[in-house]
Amino acid sequence: MKQVTFKEAMSVWNTPERVVLVTSIDPEGKPHVMTAGWKMRTSFKPPMIAIAVGKERYMHKCISESNEFVIAVPGANLAQEVLTCGSPQDKDTDRMEMCQFSKKPGNFIKAPLIQKCAASFECKLVGQMDTGDHTIFVGQVLASWIHEEPKQNLVLIGDESGYELLAEGGPYKIGVVRK
Repeated sequence: MKQVTFKEAMSVWNTPERVVLVTSIDPEGKPHVMTAGWKMRTSFKPPMIAIAVGKERYMHKCISESNEFVIAVPGANLAQEVLTCGSPQDKDTDRMEMCQFSKKPGNFIKAPLIQKCAASFECKLVGQMDTGDHTIFVGQVLASWIHEEPKQNLVLIGDESGYELLAEGGPYKIGVVRK
């Protein structure tokens, strides 16, 4: 083994990486959405999921103040939308509108579900941890949803074989596992 920079080592580890969409509401009740790659399950009983959100992102403020979020698993039909929702934009940019997402109200929280997603999880914030330039938000899953006709899950890919490229923007490539 040889010692390398953190960035070099991460380039080996971070692709493929599943991506999700995260929704929450701002203090005025307006829904917002962003793409996230840093997420994980943290508990079976009760079911909990954690996401890491950059402190400069408007979604950070939304989750911090509303104490809730939805994790939505996008399928292959939403590749371009995942890129759009991952690009840096100001708080006044309405990505929900830009992507023409059909929203569905959740059963327990005000943040909307995105109807075209393969699966969604309504989460109530139960904990958070400062981790440098990001905060890890832990949500207890109050309700889980699946689409009647789910599409293949999207992943952030590199140049390795075995994946079908569906959308590309800047340094990011979104695709699916080749069948």
